Amino acid sequence: MDERTNLKSGRVAEAAAWLAMTAAIAALVVADGRMPSVFSTAFFVPIALAGYRYHLSFSVFLAAIASAFSSPALEAIGVDVNEAMMPSFWLAWPAFYLFIAVMANQWASIQGQRSTLQDSEANVNELNEHNLRRERELETLSAIHDAVISGGDEPMVVEEITKRVAETCDAPFASITLPVGLQRQRPLLPVGFSEEMYRELFPQGAPFGEGVDGWAMLHRKVASARNVFEDPRYDKMRDFAALVGFVSAAAAPFQLDDDVYAALVIAYPEEHEFTGEELTRLERLAQQTELAIRSVRQRESLSRFAFDTAIALTEAIESRDPYTGGHCRRLADLSALTAHDLHMSASEVESIRLGAALHDMGKIVVPDSILKKPDKLTPEEYAIVKQHCYSGGQICKRVGFLQAAYPIVYHHHERWDGRGYPDGIAGERIPIGARIVAVMDAYDAMTTDRPYRGAMSFDEATAILKDGASSQWDPAIVDTFLQMLTLRPELQGEDGFLRDGGLVLPDHVRSHRSEEVAR
Repeated sequence: MDERTNLKSGRVAEAAAWLAMTAAIAALVVADGRMPSVFSTAFFVPIALAGYRYHLSFSVFLAAIASAFSSPALEAIGVDVNEAMMPSFWLAWPAFYLFIAVMANQWASIQGQRSTLQDSEANVNELNEHNLRRERELETLSAIHDAVISGGDEPMVVEEITKRVAETCDAPFASITLPVGLQRQRPLLPVGFSEEMYRELFPQGAPFGEGVDGWAMLHRKVASARNVFEDPRYDKMRDFAALVGFVSAAAAPFQLDDDVYAALVIAYPEEHEFTGEELTRLERLAQQTELAIRSVRQRESLSRFAFDTAIALTEAIESRDPYTGGHCRRLADLSALTAHDLHMSASEVESIRLGAALHDMGKIVVPDSILKKPDKLTPEEYAIVKQHCYSGGQICKRVGFLQAAYPIVYHHHERWDGRGYPDGIAGERIPIGARIVAVMDAYDAMTTDRPYRGAMSFDEATAILKDGASSQWDPAIVDTFLQMLTLRPELQGEDGFLRDGGLVLPDHVRSHRSEEVAR
């Protein structure tokens, strides 16, 4: 209120000064005693200043005073008036004073409008920048959400988060800092530097609580440092900042587990005074990071539960046949590795791993007398064994978290050439998960002891796979699987045998091939 009063008083005093100046000039004109006077042009100053600073009516009032003291009427008080210039005194001077008043006022109006437009433009630009930042933030949140929904695992989601946060905040450096026990902390999948650089200085991790990230985790509040080299929260971490090349940093905490906090960190190579808006945005991104990581961990926990349930079911079935112990677990691991090498998504790999673990669950309906029979099966017995695909598929369809495994369980005995069962479909019409499991199933069968034969060597099994590619199995999957075995010799086991053995023979290996495939 005082400020407004002072401003109003100042403007009144200024107006009084212009009025006093006009009166003083009028007095000088009268004192000069002749018309035109050398002082008449001095009226331009108060008229122009008043017109620029005040409402037009005030400057017109001053112009009227100036016109009165520049007119022949001054002759009445003894001023000597030049008769030859009488028309100019009556018309020209008043018009000129009025013109000065109007032009000054118009110029002030134009300047005011320009200033308003500039302010409006600045506000619009600021609003556009704010909207752009919000748009980028929403794009980041959408990308994180997509990474979670697509079934990405935790490292993939974290990598997407750090990359997107760096882009959204225009930060050359970004990371998630994790606590390591109670004494240490370390970055996870950073942008702008490598974890190896961090381990060069901190092989066991940096001291817990150092830097804005450590402070944020410790105090569970957003933190920033305009210059980390002048910030008391940086001690040993100053060497790391110098190595990486960042000067300013900010961090927002988020909860990983009960009483366990991590921090989302951004950093810049120059001094940076973080605004409230920037810190609020970082805090929002940290909250979304927490939700994303919690969602991934919950999904992975459910996935592990589903897989462990599947393994428990299949091990219960396998316990009926000592020759196939561990078969489904091996198949699940080999199928997941092959799917990964085929560049399938994380969710697809997990579905294939689950389907491989469950592929023979339908054998629960096959009597022991048939399942364990060492001799050739009768056509009737073989027909019963073949029903395990249908039975297993029906179980998967009825259990919500097993439905992703249905195409694999139902179709894993189809053949690339269309001569398989239960539907006799061929080529890429067979679900890719079922095609992968078929190859793994065959390899594991060939490299395991069975009642009717001993395990084959690695070379024998791979030769049969190559020979059966494009007829029994998808040639691309066979090729990928064999390359994987070559690059991972530990999967071959000792002396060229896969440890613990495995499942199906192609049709040119034994005369009772079809029975083995079914069994």
